[in-house]
Amino acid sequence: MSKLKLTMLVVTAAMLSACVSTPNSKDFTTFIAADPHSILIVPVINHSAEVEAADLFLTTLPVPLSEKGYYVFPTNMVKKVMEEDGLGDPMLVHTADTTRLAELFGADSVLYVEILEWTNRYSVVAAGVEVHFIYTIKDGRDGKLLWQDEQKLYVDRSGGGSGNVFADMIVTAIVAASDSLSSDYTYVANGANAAAIYTPGQGIPAGPYSALYQGDKNDFPANGSGMLSDATVSAASYQADPNEGMRDVSEAETEAGAITEEVEKDVEEQEDG
Repeated sequence: MSKLKLTMLVVTAAMLSACVSTPNSKDFTTFIAADPHSILIVPVINHSAEVEAADLFLTTLPVPLSEKGYYVFPTNMVKKVMEEDGLGDPMLVHTADTTRLAELFGADSVLYVEILEWTNRYSVVAAGVEVHFIYTIKDGRDGKLLWQDEQKLYVDRSGGGSGNVFADMIVTAIVAASDSLSSDYTYVANGANAAAIYTPGQGIPAGPYSALYQGDKNDFPANGSGMLSDATVSAASYQADPNEGMRDVSEAETEAGAITEEVEKDVEEQEDG
């Protein structure tokens, strides 16, 4: 299965998921009032076991944000400048003063992303990619939270069950072999980014360099609910009030592992049946 087809499937799955769950819209009052024109994407924190995940994921962010109508500072340049300024550790960057980071580049908003999961999952007749990200945008002028989103996707790369166990095992083996040569899951990350950034009521409003600027208020309403985030995990860049119901990253990773084990167990039981 081609990467293009997989990307299409991820985006479609994200859209279908949005249609089914139809969560309450976030409140874009603060975001609209801040009216950010530029977004500074800082180095990504990587909690996964995939060493190259942070750098690979960083390459997927500028395009959707630019298409949304924002000026995006070149990520390679940003990373180099921060390293020269003693901010080479992503965790240090995410816990640093947001206004200081913004001042370094003259940015009026800062985007932080944490990778909670970026992993291949295998069972006897199934192979897939699991990703889990949390996105946070803060105001570069006062450090206040403007928006936050969490995306968790599992994409079946084996093409699903064909009904023929031996055929499914062969397909899974081929996928596993190809993954041993490359763990570039950026096409899955692109799907997660699309769901996070473009989804009406959940993503972000069009920026000043988009024809939709200030014309998409119905999709991104200032409803006064005060809901700026749908995240269940407290990010390093934004320590949420415990009363908001968020968990820390370690708790989320434990739950993600348990869910994956349960899914794999179900698959094996179906095979035995």
